[in-house]
Amino acid sequence: MNVRVKLYVGDWYREKTLKSYVFLLYPLWGVVTKASMPYIAAAVTKHRYSGDEYLFVTDIADADYVVVPHPIGLFLQANKEKFEKIIAEARAAKKLILIEGSGDIETPIEGDDLVILRQSQYRYSAKNNEITVPLPAEDLCETYFGGRLNIRKKQPIPVVGFAGWAKLGLKQKIKTYIKSVPLEVVSLFFPHRRAEKKGVLLRSAALKTLAQTQGIVCNFLGRSSYAGNPVTAQGSMEENRRQFIENLVDSDYALCVRGDGNSSIRFYEALSLGRIPLFLDTACVLPLENVIDYKKFCVFVDCKDLHKIGEKLVEFHKKCSPEEFELMQKRAREAYEMYLRPDVFPKHMAAQLAAYAERYYE
Repeated sequence: MNVRVKLYVGDWYREKTLKSYVFLLYPLWGVVTKASMPYIAAAVTKHRYSGDEYLFVTDIADADYVVVPHPIGLFLQANKEKFEKIIAEARAAKKLILIEGSGDIETPIEGDDLVILRQSQYRYSAKNNEITVPLPAEDLCETYFGGRLNIRKKQPIPVVGFAGWAKLGLKQKIKTYIKSVPLEVVSLFFPHRRAEKKGVLLRSAALKTLAQTQGIVCNFLGRSSYAGNPVTAQGSMEENRRQFIENLVDSDYALCVRGDGNSSIRFYEALSLGRIPLFLDTACVLPLENVIDYKKFCVFVDCKDLHKIGEKLVEFHKKCSPEEFELMQKRAREAYEMYLRPDVFPKHMAAQLAAYAERYYE
């Protein structure tokens, strides 16, 4: 396979106080994982990408991109001076700069010579120089079912599944609602900003609405804390994971709602198992939207219609033929396996980076 994108990262760029770095550097520096994120660790270690589409050059003059190695938010906190020196070196060489800007809170940064990797943009503020990357989700079909896709037959009444954080204690509720007051005020004048509401509140509201809708079987397991981190998880991590996977497999549709950032790892995990996401759209930007037709295997409900999410699902399921229902499951799995898994997405991203570089250097 021909190398398409040439990357440069200086020997002195690495910040010793930071453990995490951009995933494109994994072939060069090795895979980095966090004990606090075991499921993400499983995804990036089990599905390692080869890096064949990228060439790390030793001379900055030969590069298409200079890579800032660490996520920008962490880097600015740890060593802003080094970050600025890297940017200055890249600009002196007149090179494009590739920055890891993804996270729950995404740091704004401007520059025509920047290409920024994002996970949690809002459609109304996304920039042309941003590339949306998927959250690294484990291939649950491969890990737990040997790659065999379990296709569900269409039944008259749809089963909607959810297992995750959807409850707040009294103190949490008070703190969360107080913090949300400024956003509620802003939303009175700019209604689209309601998409920025905290994910756990949106999930709780969606579950309540679905439970009150006739013609739906609710397969819900609401938790009072995040179960993906050993620090916050209640009970056994293994048991939590087993329940999570069983919940997905035993459901027709998987409720997918944003987290603290405007993205959902559950969305990608559902796709890996061939489950149809019931996707509450909070002005999300999804990876490779110009390539993947998500509407062919997802049920989208705009967040402004959250109060109608149940009736919209009932209407969709009623109109969906048994053949189309099964085909949607296959398409979901194919989208994950062919485009969104951690070992394959960088190959498709290389095409995006190459096209951007070609335009820039013209």
